[in-house]
Amino acid sequence: MAVSQPVAKAPSISNFARHMLEFLDRVEYRRVIHAEDLEEIGRLRYRSYMTRNVMDDNFLGTIIDDVDRDHQAYVYGVYVDNILVSTLRVHHITADHRIGTSAKLFPDILGPMLDNNMSFVDPTRFAADPAYLAEFPAIPYLTLRIAAMASEYFNASFCLAAVKPEHMAFYKRIFGSQMLADPRDHEGYGIQVGLGAAAVSSIRDAVAVRFPFFKSQLHERRNMFADMRIGNVPLTIFPTAKYTGLGV
Repeated sequence: MAVSQPVAKAPSISNFARHMLEFLDRVEYRRVIHAEDLEEIGRLRYRSYMTRNVMDDNFLGTIIDDVDRDHQAYVYGVYVDNILVSTLRVHHITADHRIGTSAKLFPDILGPMLDNNMSFVDPTRFAADPAYLAEFPAIPYLTLRIAAMASEYFNASFCLAAVKPEHMAFYKRIFGSQMLADPRDHEGYGIQVGLGAAAVSSIRDAVAVRFPFFKSQLHERRNMFADMRIGNVPLTIFPTAKYTGLGV
């Protein structure tokens, strides 16, 4: 007589995670490659930064910089119901391509790690439209989902967080980020940022179980981060988290 094996139950998810999975039906990501779209992203960054004190009144930096145009930079607008609500730039930093905001701010920390063949996903230039933050409090999660996908797609060693000290607790709580460097001046912005890092291989499964809306199917990640120089890729991508199952 055959002995039946117990069927493993899918892990339960929180009401928050369930709500986020449903909310993703209203979300799309648009890759920014045209100059006029980048100008719109620049205006959003400016509104966000001035409202949330991410730069001071003596700001001498540039809202749009050369890194935005680098071939290993991926600038995205996040849309809810066809309304631009936030933006994020993700940079893939490798030993042979050491360009990126965090690489510039913390070369003494990241340089030796790159020499040891580590690689980084560097999500920066996060900006949310202040007019929609109260209406859509999920915006930070929707936006940082891009960084989660990039970390998996590029098989990065670490996902970085170059952020103001008071924001580091959020990245530690969500991604398990650990401090790599104390705050230092962010040139041109008049603020200080510290450097945190999440070890992707160590936290990936736990994050996927706790926050399943960060998950994605392979074709979504390919569409998000394919090299534009080797062929046409979609500029509008719809989330696939709800089609991945709730387990790891």
